[in-house]
Amino acid sequence: MSALGLDVTDRKWSSLTPWLRFAMGAGTVLLLALLFAILLRQPFEAIDDLIWLNKLRGDSFSSLLLSPAWMLKSSFYRPAAEIVLKIQYVFFGLDPRPYRYVQFAIVLLLLWLSLRLMRQLKLRLETIFLLSVFVIGSPFITGSMAWLSELPHVIVLVCFVVGLIAITSALTENRKLAICTLAFAVALLSKENGLALTAFLIYFVRSLPVRSALAFAAVIAGYFAMRALVLGPSMGLSAFDEDGGYFFSFLTGAERRQMFSGAVYQLYAYDILAQVAAILFRATAWGQIVGGINREVVIEAASTLVIFAGAAAAYRRHGAVFVILAIVAIGGTVFSYAYARDRHLALPALAYGFLLVMATDELCRRFAAMPIVPLFCLWLAWAAQAGLALRAIDHLSTQTIEEVYRPNASPLNPNLPSEVWTAARERALSLR
Repeated sequence: MSALGLDVTDRKWSSLTPWLRFAMGAGTVLLLALLFAILLRQPFEAIDDLIWLNKLRGDSFSSLLLSPAWMLKSSFYRPAAEIVLKIQYVFFGLDPRPYRYVQFAIVLLLLWLSLRLMRQLKLRLETIFLLSVFVIGSPFITGSMAWLSELPHVIVLVCFVVGLIAITSALTENRKLAICTLAFAVALLSKENGLALTAFLIYFVRSLPVRSALAFAAVIAGYFAMRALVLGPSMGLSAFDEDGGYFFSFLTGAERRQMFSGAVYQLYAYDILAQVAAILFRATAWGQIVGGINREVVIEAASTLVIFAGAAAAYRRHGAVFVILAIVAIGGTVFSYAYARDRHLALPALAYGFLLVMATDELCRRFAAMPIVPLFCLWLAWAAQAGLALRAIDHLSTQTIEEVYRPNASPLNPNLPSEVWTAARERALSLR
């Protein structure tokens, strides 16, 4: 009787699996469609986006390699991202909608590359639904997808996945190294945190240790040489802002003096630990301490527990790839600013998302009678979070239009030409 009952239960869950798979697929497509619709309602960010586009108006493509990023006098050097944005400006000017088409296309490209990686890792294909809603719902990735000035972060994400695909492919070791080196170079020339992609070297330790080390060292040396040439001897490596730490504003003056005594490196280490806590348990929100336990803390903490539960099995199955993801998820915080907000942690968050997918796949293997149920439960939680994240993005865009663009006929930044502000303002007001 017990065997018969078990067989009936297996058939019951087997018949339910297609419906759960359909629900995840349909729900994911719906959330992606909502993301696209909401992106089309986004105006330019009133300061950073317009400053960058205005700077690119007067830049030629040939000057971008020898120009600071974002504004004429800045401490940033991101020529690859500027080239991508300059191409868009040539075609789109100050109309925000076409930029949103490109942003959404990059999101789809990132998910398509992720699906290819999952196939090469032999994960359940349904895990792409979980990763998709995680990408939409993660507070660390959402800001990068919705804000034009965060294009450098998104390029780094794409380069990261391209490198992982190369590592897990059947290509020769030399071709894998060539692709990873190129991905590393593009990422580094897009955003400083591309340095975290040096984690790819872990894969080549056994096969091409010397050649890979020399290749990555050449990219780093070339990057810093160009950065010094453009930004000067300091290379834009200014001291950390002690007023911008995650928890700094919650300390009394006496506590600050006792803990840091003006030592920025102690403060930096303190901020890194705070960012790790944010990645693993959502212990912070937009640079501030969360006031009590909320839904994001519950979802992130539960997901971290899932990763811990499946970590050993995932490591045995995926080896170097798992180690690379773990190092980027935790170590990637080192390359964020001391005042890093959520959107500055997009790369560690994506690595965390892949770890979550791997661990969930391992849990599915343990539930022989109902393998898709753990995946569906996690998907449902992150889908709900994705819906709330999309609502927040739409609310912020409405707030920007009504509280920034509508009441201000003149630019907020005095260095911004009035014609740029007027054109952006007219476009913004037409979106609602």
